[in-house]
Amino acid sequence: MKNYLETLQRKHRRLNRLIDNCKSAARQQEMKQLKRIRLHIKDRIAATRRNLESQTS
Repeated sequence: MKNYLETLQRKHRRLNRLIDNCKSAARQQEMKQLKRIRLHIKDRIAATRRNLESQTS
């Protein structure tokens, strides 16, 4: 489960870098899609962390 969490965190960081590179007006649609994906991954990270915490309690 920790490997899964680390993988999600790497994907989240990678998306942050991609979003930073999409700041031009021509790439606004792409940036919106990347932000949606990033939010989905962030939600999965939070759920995984809660799951890990409940397993250790």
